[in-house]
Amino acid sequence: MLSRALMIWLTLCALPLHAQQIAITLDDLPYVLRSRTPPQEGMTIVQDVIAAMKPYDIVATGFAIGRQIDDETIPVMEAFVGAGHTVGNHSWSHPDYDTLTRWGFRREVSRTDRALRPWMQDQKYYRFPFLREGKTEKSRWIADTVLKNQGYINAPVTIDNDEWRFNLEYVDALDMSDQLAAQRIAKAYLAHMKERTAHFQSRAQLELGRDFSHVLLLHMNKIKADHLNDLLAWYAAEGWTFITLDEALRDPLFSAQETYTGSKGLSQIERVLGE
Repeated sequence: MLSRALMIWLTLCALPLHAQQIAITLDDLPYVLRSRTPPQEGMTIVQDVIAAMKPYDIVATGFAIGRQIDDETIPVMEAFVGAGHTVGNHSWSHPDYDTLTRWGFRREVSRTDRALRPWMQDQKYYRFPFLREGKTEKSRWIADTVLKNQGYINAPVTIDNDEWRFNLEYVDALDMSDQLAAQRIAKAYLAHMKERTAHFQSRAQLELGRDFSHVLLLHMNKIKADHLNDLLAWYAAEGWTFITLDEALRDPLFSAQETYTGSKGLSQIERVLGE
């Protein structure tokens, strides 16, 4: 009898090849490090990210943390959606899902759902903080049930990365007025993103037999505001086409049976392969 992993591989290999397609998603709206970011600077970050995406006609999806939405940050949300982008639910307080009870998870989703109601599109998406979706089959089932009952679809990523770490180092360098360090960190960040893209594309092609419509994990942060234009220019030069999250999630990879169960936050490719 064929193993489950082999059956998944044979099924996915039989599907048509995709050109290099990628959806842009931005976690932690309204913006990262709010305690260190004055409101006007936060608005500038969002406006710079919007401006970087405009030449490529990108329609991004931003995943918002509910408790960060208030009178001070509503204008940021309005600016993001007003520019033609969509929003998704990234929980109320950004907890690790495995620390929550079923009822606690339901509250995290529902409170943010209410906060996002002015901007939410018909199809609602949820992104798990830290990409941790449940360390047991039972906890995964509970999460799936809660999301389904509230009208949500899980929005995994295929290209995971350590962008958050580079942003912390970058902001620290800027706070110390160390422009040389900031430039060095930005260069390393762009190299990291290129390497992560190549890594996950290679795993898809070599281990699953084909490339897929990808979902890129980014964050609404300072390093993104300053260098998203460089990253997007690289993708475009490499022949990537920018698509929406709706379009990307139609790829059969996102409905394939996952072989990984555990506490790690992983790419969808790793979940299907069993890590």
